[in-house]
Amino acid sequence: MVKLRDFDLNLLVIFTNIMEQRSITKAANELGLSPSAVSHALGRLRGMLNDPLFYRTAKGLEPTDRAKEILVQVEDGLSHLSSAISSQQQFVPGDSTRVFSMQVADYVSGFFLPSFSNRIRQEAPNITIDIVPFSISTESVWDRVDVQIRLTPGRLKPKLVRSRRLMADDVVVIMRPDHPSAAEPMTPELYASLPHVKLSQSSTGTTVIDDALAERGLRRHSALIVSSWDTIPDLLMKTDMIAIAPSHLLSLDPRLKHLKSAPLPLEEVVFSFDLCWAESSEKESGHRWLCETIVEVFNSQVGQTGEKSGEKSEKKG
Repeated sequence: MVKLRDFDLNLLVIFTNIMEQRSITKAANELGLSPSAVSHALGRLRGMLNDPLFYRTAKGLEPTDRAKEILVQVEDGLSHLSSAISSQQQFVPGDSTRVFSMQVADYVSGFFLPSFSNRIRQEAPNITIDIVPFSISTESVWDRVDVQIRLTPGRLKPKLVRSRRLMADDVVVIMRPDHPSAAEPMTPELYASLPHVKLSQSSTGTTVIDDALAERGLRRHSALIVSSWDTIPDLLMKTDMIAIAPSHLLSLDPRLKHLKSAPLPLEEVVFSFDLCWAESSEKESGHRWLCETIVEVFNSQVGQTGEKSGEKSEKKG
């Protein structure tokens, strides 16, 4: 049995790199070591674990079943060690050159990102914010994304992650003021019958509207599906299509002031926006600074609305 005090943790770092690269040479380049040093380290690890760990094939190194079995535990352990070490290092925004990755719901990015960018430039001018599209899964991105500002259908809290409610908002139907149906009462039947321009599911991550209509035996016609909210107001002014939006957007996006709005006739549908992050990140000082900055900027834009803005959720998976 190998005693922990005799175990070189650097061997595990080398092991995970070989697993990723499937090559001694590529792993050596990634780690800044010589191929012979990596090969020697792998030999030591094989002896300690009493398993060959990798076989040579025409396509590169192929892991054994034992190697695949321990990979998840090794990666998890190294992640916790990294977080424990990082949490002890004080993050200084003005000195940092760090890159933070975010996913931001399309409905709010237009009014949030300009103010957020100005705040970042003032407090941390040398950091970089990388906005990652929601076409990447919202549930399996935590090795690539630091935080999300996510659209959560309804008033439920997001699952499997830590979250903080930024806003819960009613939904409105919007159209041009001289739309042929502008004077009619907005009913579920009328709403479903009109041509819609809507955001793609990859941009919103939800089918809540279509689900609510289906429960009433209705189905809408999505005449146009777009990937960005930015194009929708102009489309509405020039066509007979309708769209939906969070009600607060009516005052935050000046283009919407020229459109007619009516409450969405699906009373159970609300849009909630949540700041989400992985539990493993929350003790790190740079991550805490990022989350606090997002909450402050968001509150300065929309204020206290619906549920208490900035309310913490302790739900986790």
